[in-house]
Amino acid sequence: MAKVDGFGPRLKFLKEAAHLISIPSPAVSATLGAEYDKLLLLQDADLQATKKEWDAHRREICGACGNLMVPGWSCEVSPEKIVPDKVDKDKTKSPSKRLSRQGKAMAYSCLRCHRRTVQSLPPRPPKHLNRNPSQIPEAVPDRETMKARPADQSRVAKSTSSNSKQRAKARKGGLHAILGKSKTQNSAQQGGLGLDLMDFLK
Repeated sequence: MAKVDGFGPRLKFLKEAAHLISIPSPAVSATLGAEYDKLLLLQDADLQATKKEWDAHRREICGACGNLMVPGWSCEVSPEKIVPDKVDKDKTKSPSKRLSRQGKAMAYSCLRCHRRTVQSLPPRPPKHLNRNPSQIPEAVPDRETMKARPADQSRVAKSTSSNSKQRAKARKGGLHAILGKSKTQNSAQQGGLGLDLMDFLK
């Protein structure tokens, strides 16, 4: 929080002293905290400070007794729901819609004077703003794209079939070449008519 002009050293002294003796002497610490809070109010610091700064100050020092608000030691913190003012028109709405209008808040209860300070929490952003890019659905193809797809698929099928035919011919030609070579070698070795089993199977 911004310090008030001319009172910076005094405010700093009161705040630091209240923190130093908060454990050995909580009563004196609360008195110093109350003086610190009173000095801020006399200088209209609550009007000059932003809401965020003043809420942080109220979470630190009790506005009634000046007790230092330490969660679990000198104060208790609990969640709370803020219900808006009920109107007769709300009776016609469903319970789920009425619950959605409830805001969330945190309640700070001073264990010295039992004063409760309730501060509202900022609402969460809508869920659709936090959507992961990987969760975004793919765009639906338009009609022109759907019409163009069958032609592309037929081209791919034709090219695949032609490639398979060429590979089959190449394998067949290679097989005939191997058989012819082996036939020539056998005829040369035997010196006969050059006939083998493959000639009778044709």
